[in-house]
Amino acid sequence: MLALLVWALVVFGKYGGNPSGLARIGDQIPLSPRLEGQSLVVLAGKRGNDGQQFLSLALDPLQADPGTSAALDNPIYRGKRLLYPLLAWLLGFGQPGLILWMLGLINVACIGCAGGLVARWAQLHQRSPQWGLAVLALPGIWITLSLDTADLLATTLLLAAAVAAQQRRLGPLGASLTAALLTRETSLLAWAATGLTALWERRWRWLVPLALVPVPLLAWMAWLRHRFAATADGTLASLHFTWPFAGVLRKAGQLLGLLQLPGVELGGAERLFDGLCFLLWLATLGLLAVAVGQRSTGRWLRLAAGCYLLPALCTSTQILARFPDYTRVWIDLASLALLALLAGRSGWLKPWLALASLVSIGYGAGYLVLAP
Repeated sequence: MLALLVWALVVFGKYGGNPSGLARIGDQIPLSPRLEGQSLVVLAGKRGNDGQQFLSLALDPLQADPGTSAALDNPIYRGKRLLYPLLAWLLGFGQPGLILWMLGLINVACIGCAGGLVARWAQLHQRSPQWGLAVLALPGIWITLSLDTADLLATTLLLAAAVAAQQRRLGPLGASLTAALLTRETSLLAWAATGLTALWERRWRWLVPLALVPVPLLAWMAWLRHRFAATADGTLASLHFTWPFAGVLRKAGQLLGLLQLPGVELGGAERLFDGLCFLLWLATLGLLAVAVGQRSTGRWLRLAAGCYLLPALCTSTQILARFPDYTRVWIDLASLALLALLAGRSGWLKPWLALASLVSIGYGAGYLVLAP
């Protein structure tokens, strides 16, 4: 209900009842031809957020219309993340006017589901289910809600996989991972952690079903590469990742005023808030590093934390340059840290949630008042 209230406040208060405002549509990339005749909130002089890409896909998930691929910066790279736009298309009955609403409402529903899954996780560790409300403190939740991207769906499916792994239920675990892989490619890390856990615990009968988990994604990628044979895959690994700690150190230099990142200028208040976000991000990495070595955390979560830590430490300033990017892109880190803190009954849980809440409130205030 709180997520729905915040979503409604943004859509009706900030954007006058026009849900396209959440997609952060710019005027520098072609729009999907299926948006013709729709009233849109367009940001002048802006390239457009990832939400604009997901909106174009939601209007035509299979990219049947050549105008859809023309509206995407990379039809293969964007097309891999099929599930979120496909759900919006299905729930919107293929109608552009309804799809615009569904993109945000799916994320509202994901917040409720994520809270329920964390509540269940808490119960499995003999803690109050009211800890499910802790998801509302995570800034990545609200940033994703305000930008119409797939990150919330992906992290909700990750939480579902965590609960299923804790309960040792192979069917729900495999289904959650399969859906997560079709939402965001970073979910491959959770799949790898699950396979390693099966080997560690000698669950040999799990190995074949788990090996089949990425088959739908691989089949979809093969079709995309065949369809857009002249287009580079666009995994952008070299752009988004670098040597361990190199991006982190450059980000620290930016915040200290020692380094200027291309295309990013931080004012005084923005620098302070970005520094607070970066501090929370570093604290989250530290908590996950501790969780890797704690037996009370559980094998699956320990391995998942380790699998997510390495690429996170290799994140380049392409992502770290702006707080909405690294906070949203690595929302899974915060979700796993919350599970680890609950499982380990850590005394750091409340201070970490307090810092996260401060960031979330600050982002909400800035988005509603300052952002265009």
